[in-house]
Order: sequence, then structure tokens, then C-alpha cells
Amino acid sequence: MLHNHPRSVPVRIPSAAIIVTIVLALPSGIAAQRGTAWFGLTPPPGLGDPHRPVLSVAGVTPRPAQVPAGEERFSDLSGARIQRDLATIVGFSKANQAAGDKAWGRITGFSGAAAALSWAAQQFKDAGLTDVQLQEYTGTAPVWWPKSWSAKLIGDPKFGAGTADVALESALPGSGTMIPGGTLTAPLVFAGNTDAEGSVTVDVKGKVAVQHLTPGSGAFSERGRTAGRARDMIGKGAVAVINVVEQTGNMFIRDFGNCGGPCFNVGAADGVFLEGAIAKAAQAGASGDLKIQMTLDAQTSTGLKGHNAIGIVPGRNTAENIIVNAHGDGWFDAAGDNGDGFATVMALARHFARPENTPERTLVFVISGGHHSTGLNGPANLVKMNPELTKKTVLVVNLEHIAQLYFRPAPWRVEAAEQPMNLGISNSSPALIEIGKRARERYGFAINPTFGTSTAGDLGGYEPLGVARVQAIHAGPMYHASGDVLESISTPGLERAARFFAYFVNEAARTPRSAINP
Repeated sequence: MLHNHPRSVPVRIPSAAIIVTIVLALPSGIAAQRGTAWFGLTPPPGLGDPHRPVLSVAGVTPRPAQVPAGEERFSDLSGARIQRDLATIVGFSKANQAAGDKAWGRITGFSGAAAALSWAAQQFKDAGLTDVQLQEYTGTAPVWWPKSWSAKLIGDPKFGAGTADVALESALPGSGTMIPGGTLTAPLVFAGNTDAEGSVTVDVKGKVAVQHLTPGSGAFSERGRTAGRARDMIGKGAVAVINVVEQTGNMFIRDFGNCGGPCFNVGAADGVFLEGAIAKAAQAGASGDLKIQMTLDAQTSTGLKGHNAIGIVPGRNTAENIIVNAHGDGWFDAAGDNGDGFATVMALARHFARPENTPERTLVFVISGGHHSTGLNGPANLVKMNPELTKKTVLVVNLEHIAQLYFRPAPWRVEAAEQPMNLGISNSSPALIEIGKRARERYGFAINPTFGTSTAGDLGGYEPLGVARVQAIHAGPMYHASGDVLESISTPGLERAARFFAYFVNEAARTPRSAINP
């Protein structure tokens, strides 16, 4: 764990345009005696290229896809073919950043998502799907959006000879953060780890509280107690909270919003420096002089537009359908959340659109919007806008986070396998469980052997249909982080996922409705 002293962090760090300004105003005593900058602390390395993996994946080669005899002909499901689409999808995020958005990605309501969903609709048409539509809908709630922000440590000769300004480039404001007047300057205080028992006891009044979290998996696992602890400190008078997220790299991490006041996240390398500076200031008897200055220009927008791309493959039975969904939006490059699911749905659409692969039931393919944008949920709008279509639905299958390489801590490394996933079947249908088990063994898809009922996320929008909902999903260390890049996705894993879901959907399409929804 990271504590109040620096240590080396074995990472390669991506680049970005973010700043959080931290002012260290310490007495000349100890620093001047040492004669080294920043009390001898090593400044953080910055962010580097945000489109490259934070851990080297060179030489990481997952086992080849497991393809039963005779299924080689299903070339639309090959990992290499899906990976080409994934590269195109990630390209929409990169273009969004190149156009000037600091908080880049395929975010519903903004240009990156609109371009990606338009492309999806065209791909459905090119594959021969029928009734292809790009349906537009209007958001029902304001959407918070950070336009620019800054954070840097201000150097002073009192901190040691050669001290210069140091940017904490991984700093990222949490959702809902606003700073009246755009600038906030206050002393810093370390408020401990988020896993500490009980309420925060240090004096945070009038200060920026720094709390440290060590996610067991991805940041998702820490949402509740991190945000809750932040709200508690804001309630006790803290003027802002900084969350030091102990994950590999110096990534942007888009989580822990709605803290009850200004809230910023910083990555591991910046966190080492920040917590080290707090410790050195305490040793120097100068904790009250250690300050941070945050700047932020954010806005809330109303009336934003979202999109769902829809295409249909008619089955032999057109009176009933199965919806196959993946959300198309995502923060940063969003290769695994949810570029891999997006690209795999495109592969499934091409596969089933071929006459020789006509399914028993009609399949409705959806690339939905609004997964990451308040009031713009794509599935909920799809259900509302298409009552004649959705009333025929007997099953919804969602593809989300399905082929990420296995990033593991202690020490941080990438294994030649895919991140293990949970398969959720909302109604515990024995027939669907049996299909899932057969498909798991047949293709070696990286889902846990015991299936649950959790279908959080996009499938919530389909809940009003009252039918079985199925998805495989994980939330590992790259979840909602800028490290979720193209190279972090397993190409054989894409093929494992595609072949698993093609089999699952095909078998479900021929299963009696009474068995799908017993």
C-alpha cells in the first residue's frame, strides 16, 4: 500500500492536459539544509501517451481461440476481424481528444458518441440487416461536463535548491464537482485510508482532505465507502477531497463523483509524491503551510441528444425476438468499456445476417447510448420508443467488458489471459444456465463456473420488459480509467466472446419461451 512516504512505482505513464495546483510553502530549515528539491522527493513522471497501456503487454500472448471442428467457416467471429472494428471504435475516442476535449471519449451527448453510433448504423446496413435506424432521443436531466481544470505543485527555494513547479497530471475532477469562482486554495491534510474503521477523526475543517484507497479490483469496488467518506469530510468542513487511487500507472480515473463538494482523483505516481510531501511537511512542522490550489471550469448542460443504432435479422419465428445489446459510449479510449462489447455485437450481426446462419427467432441488434450520461439511458429510451418491437422480446443479452487482458496487482503485471467475468442470468432460468455452461466449455470463455443473477448496468433499462436478461461483465483495474486502451484487449478473447455469444444466442433462439422465462 502507499502510505505517507514515497516509493517507486513500476509503471509507464500516459500524457494528458490536466492540472491540480498544489502549493507547498515550507520553512527554509530542513529543506535548505538538505539542499535538494522538494525535500529530496522524486517528482512524478507525468502521464506520457494516454493511448498506450500503463503496463507493458509485449510478449503477453493469450492462448488461441478454441474453435470446434466445422466452425472455422464462421469467419465473422474471428478475433482479428473483430479487433479491426475495435480499432475503428477506439479511433472515435482518439478523434474526440484530438478535437480538443480534455475529458475525451465516446460520451453520449457529444461528438465522439454521435460519430460512433452513426458508424454502427451504417455497419448494420452494410451487413444486410433490415429496418436499420439511428434513433435520437433527448436527455431528461442535466449532464455535468468538465471543460478545463488544473493542478500543480508550486516550487519555492525554501523546499530545497532547484525546486520547481510540479504538475500532478493525473488529477481529474469527480462528477458533479464545481468550484465557485473557478479557483480554490487551502491547506492539505492526510485523512487516512478509506478502509479505516470509523469516521475520520483528523481536523479537516477549512482544508483539502487527502484520502487513500487501495481497490481490491477496479475502482468500482471502492465507490460506496470512498464517496461516503468524502461526503462525511465535506460535512465536517473540508473544502475539497482528493482521492489517491492506488492502481498501476498515473491514470485518469473517472469515478468517485458526487462527493458533496469539490472532489479530485489522482493516480498512483502522483499520489506517492503528494502523500510524501504531506509527510515531509509534517516532519518539518509545517503542515499548515502545505497548500493545494485547484482550478476548474465545468458546466451542466440540458437537452443533450442521445442515439441508439438498431438493426434486425429476421428469424424463422418473427412473432418473438431476442435483443442483443452493447453500449457504444465510454470514457477515454474505452476499448474494454465498452469497445470490445460494441465490436463483438457488430460481429454477431454480420454472422447471423448470413442466410446460412438464420436464427430461429428474430434478433434485434442494438448499440445503445447513454450508459455514462445521466438522463440519457439508451435502453430505457429504446423500450419507450419501440413498443411494438419490444413487446415481442423474450430475452435480452448484453455484451459488456468481455475481453480485457488480466491486470493483476502485487506486483502489478499483465497475465496472458482474459479478466475473469461473472455471467448473470436475471431469472436463473435452468435452460439458460445449461446453455451457458455448454458454451463455456465449448469455447473456453473466461466466465466463472457459477452463474449469478446480477445484471447491473445497461440491462436495467430493459427491466420493464419483464423477461430474462443475461450478461457477462467484469470491473477490473482499467475500469473507467485512461489505461483502457486498444492494446489492453485480448484478440483471442474477442473471438472467445463472439463464439460463446453466437452459440448462446442461437441456442436460446430455439428454446421454448416457457423455458427462457419459467
